[in-house]
Parts: sequence; C-alpha cells; structure tokens
Amino acid sequence: MNFRQRPVSPTADATVVADSPLAVILVCTVGGTVIGGLGELVWEWLTAQSWGPRIGPTKLLTVLPSPWPTIVVAAVGAVAGLLLGVVAAHESLSVTVSAERVVLTIQDGRREFPCDEIGQVLLARKQLILLDQNGQELTRQDCDLNPRRLVSAFVRHGYSCAEGTPDSTI
Repeated sequence: MNFRQRPVSPTADATVVADSPLAVILVCTVGGTVIGGLGELVWEWLTAQSWGPRIGPTKLLTVLPSPWPTIVVAAVGAVAGLLLGVVAAHESLSVTVSAERVVLTIQDGRREFPCDEIGQVLLARKQLILLDQNGQELTRQDCDLNPRRLVSAFVRHGYSCAEGTPDSTI
C-alpha cells in the first residue's frame, strides 16, 4: 500500500521547520533574569523571618545596598538562562522537507531519508515518526515543533501526513 501523494509543485524548494535559535536563547535569558530577580525577593523574605537561613550568600546579599542584591541575582539568572538557551537551541530538532528527501538535524547529527523510502509521516504525542512503505518505523524523534507547520511542510511536498500512533492509522 503506497501512501505517497503527488507533490503540489515538483520544483518546490525545501521547507525548513525549526525553532529560531535566537528566540529560544532570548526566552531562556529573559526567563532566567525574571526568575533570578524573583528568587532574590523570595530569599530576602526568607532571611527576614526569624526561622529563616542566616548563612552563606545571604550574608553577602544583606551587606550590599539596595538594589544591588536584586541586580546581582538577576544577572546570575540571566547568565544561567543564556547557557540553558544555548544548550536548548543546540539540542532542538530541525526538519527539512523537500520532494526528494526529509532531513532531520539534531545537535550535530543529521539523518536523511529519501522520498521513496517514506510511506507515511505521523505526529503522535510530541513525536515525529517516519514509516516506510510497509508501515515499519524508519525513525522516531521527540519533536516540540509546531504540528501545523510540520503537517503543512510534509503535505506541500507530497508526503502523507497524519496525527496519531502507527497502530491507529494503518
């Protein structure tokens, strides 16, 4: 059983579906800054309580004049968020779809699947699954990419794409 459809445009360029590395890094950095700033406020409240901790960095933060403790902790949060963002951008999946092949890129690895090997594409529970012509799994990748963009890219280039598990669609 062949699930392959005709491409809409045989000369259509490849479509890349990926999260913007800059956006991922920016969101993580801003999130780290906010969490760091709020964390300092919580830490300040904790140390003001009679039962609160009175050791380590608390002493340093209480010696600094306001607003320096908040700035220092927010900066530490920003740096932590930046590092997290760089790692997240490096480990995120990028899918390149063309009428000739599908290329999955994650970290420094790259896997190519020629179009004649792919029978169907499934999106199930935040996973991208490529099946061969016999319904056997070629690959399964964790995927947080926008499902609408993925389905649109695969359909545009002539692949049969569905949401669900392999058992429910075959």
